[in-house]
Amino acid sequence: MPSVSVAQIEEVIVTASKRESGLQDAPMSVSAVSGDEMKYRQVGSITDMATQVPGLSVSESGGSTLVSIRGVGMNVDSGAVEPGVAVHVNGVYQPRPSTGPLGLNDLARVEVLRGPQGTLYGRNSTGGVVNFILNRPSSESEGSVRAGLSNYGTQSMSGVVSGPLIKDVLLGRTMLEWNQSDGYVKELERGGTSDDVEGYGGRVALTWLATDLLSFELGAIYRDDEGGGLTPRDVIRVAPDPQKETTGLFFNPAQTTSEDQYVDGEPWERRLNYNPVGDRSTVNVDITIAYEMDFGTLKLVSGYQTHEYKYVYDADFTSDDIYNFAPDGFGATSDSLSHELTLSGATERLDWLIGGYFFEEDYTPLLQVSIPKAFGGAGLEALLTADETAESVALFTDMAYSLTDTIRVLVGFRALEDKKEADQTNKYALGGVPLELIPLSLIPADSALPKSCEQAPLSIESGRKYTPKYGVQWDVGDDYMVYGQYTLGYKSGGSNFSSCGDTYEPEEVESYELGMKSSWFDRRLIANLSIFDSSYSNFQVLKIEGIAASIINAPEAKIQGAELELQAQLLEPLMLTVSGSYLDAYYKEFFDTDSSNPENGEQDLSGVQLSRAPKYTVNTGLEYSWEMDVELLSYWRFRVEYFLSDDLVYRPYGGPEDGQESYALVNSYLSIMNADEKLAINIFSKNITNTEYYLYSAGDSTGRIYGPAGQPNSYGVEVSYRF
Repeated sequence: MPSVSVAQIEEVIVTASKRESGLQDAPMSVSAVSGDEMKYRQVGSITDMATQVPGLSVSESGGSTLVSIRGVGMNVDSGAVEPGVAVHVNGVYQPRPSTGPLGLNDLARVEVLRGPQGTLYGRNSTGGVVNFILNRPSSESEGSVRAGLSNYGTQSMSGVVSGPLIKDVLLGRTMLEWNQSDGYVKELERGGTSDDVEGYGGRVALTWLATDLLSFELGAIYRDDEGGGLTPRDVIRVAPDPQKETTGLFFNPAQTTSEDQYVDGEPWERRLNYNPVGDRSTVNVDITIAYEMDFGTLKLVSGYQTHEYKYVYDADFTSDDIYNFAPDGFGATSDSLSHELTLSGATERLDWLIGGYFFEEDYTPLLQVSIPKAFGGAGLEALLTADETAESVALFTDMAYSLTDTIRVLVGFRALEDKKEADQTNKYALGGVPLELIPLSLIPADSALPKSCEQAPLSIESGRKYTPKYGVQWDVGDDYMVYGQYTLGYKSGGSNFSSCGDTYEPEEVESYELGMKSSWFDRRLIANLSIFDSSYSNFQVLKIEGIAASIINAPEAKIQGAELELQAQLLEPLMLTVSGSYLDAYYKEFFDTDSSNPENGEQDLSGVQLSRAPKYTVNTGLEYSWEMDVELLSYWRFRVEYFLSDDLVYRPYGGPEDGQESYALVNSYLSIMNADEKLAINIFSKNITNTEYYLYSAGDSTGRIYGPAGQPNSYGVEVSYRF
């Protein structure tokens, strides 16, 4: 039985530096949450981690998980854009944010690295890195089953079996999972909800211990999801403006959107033309080969992923037919391959790692949009596609040299080259006639219609980029360490497939960080602090104009702040956790126009707060454990959490619905375990106060502002059994 008399806080081992170290020994801002804790706190996706990790902001849009760390990441998935926070599963980079919850029902831990990680992780990690580490096959036979039931018709089941296939030689592990939910966004036009989802999948993992020095690990994940919940849960925050519909899209004044065709300002209600549908599937394969030598470890991590999705939905989120993504909707196929080879070792003074990396992806996005009432009812249609190939190669090193027994110099260096090539085909038709065939005299002069292109080639090369890291670490005492570091980061540029020949520049960052990690009173208190200052050039910003979403560059952006994490064993059964972040994140130089309010002209947005970068966030958790002399109810654990976020900005134009006012969430968890620790009952309630808050805002040329709300109060129970 778990003992509640153990007062020490357990040590956490992480692999954030691509080799094992204690969390308190790692000279970087990194948080780790174990798989067991994720299950206890009902973390069903990375979205649920936003209240667990300081500086982390997560939302979902159209089946995509949008991650920001310290104000850097994605606000909306526009298709071809790559995220600014790199996500890895078992060491393999995940190029698309739409892959969904891969392997989370068999998770060992998740590590969140905050701040630029260009040296070890390379491109697209200017905000940070999220590493999902899955459970390895066990040397002893074991297994578990879980079943959950909660409101909104949510059900889930999963099972794991693991153990030796050939004793001490071949180990195996299998996981199967299934879940479904009716959703929580009401559809008032037809009744019921419009964000149902059902998914299933599984994982197979093998470990072959070929010799005492050579091992092979193979993992394969399959996941399939379908339902309206994969499409955006957006609701109307600001209604369409009939005047802008007639002047921007040239609607007939008698056909503009009326008040009875939308729900205005309700976070979980909307009216739609038709129920949305979505489908996605993903196959992930990872292979790890490790060879132990006298002077070090040679390791190869290879990954392959094939991923496809298709979403068809009412893109204006009203029962009027302004926009729709149909019949082919919004979708893509992605096939990617990566290899990382590292050699690492340690001497009395030097801890070292050198490596090489290769990545390639073939990506084919497709977007079909219809505006049926445009141009007096003639209708405007768009079919946007591209065939894109991305390739990246890199050489890197990471070293720590001990000048003395307590002072280490940290040096890292990465040299990388990116190359992207694409063929764009953008077709537009007015009244069913290709736009290029219509005489200009028949098109209003101020319509600013986009241009068509057929297999138009694009080539983007980064040239050689260098992302060094320099730092120092000082072990002040056995339980107290401080560090400082300087690093450069790089995020690749790309093309906006929604506009012919439109490209955006790479994003670069220069960052300084000071940190402290400490434990006190025989590990009854852990206190970690980091202070950082990051300067971004060509900061990548999402912009929505009409039916097109694209990336533009803000010349300069600045992010400064601090993060604090505390764990305190107040009494033997009582644990307190406190984490928080402070951010001063703003554009230093940025001029842009608001497509929802073009009459305001170009605006000077210098000094405006960055998207999803609140001034402060605070998360507090209080946990109490106790024992009872009852066989089936022996060990009890109760936790309550309070999360507070300051105001957020989602659009930089200063409108009343361009962000989210300060809000708070309260969650609670109760776990009951029997005497032999095999049977557990977990009861939870999240967002107990049913707080209304929005996850992002977007706008278009009709003047409407829209976005999804966070999930309302959810509650349920999960039963698990280990054998």
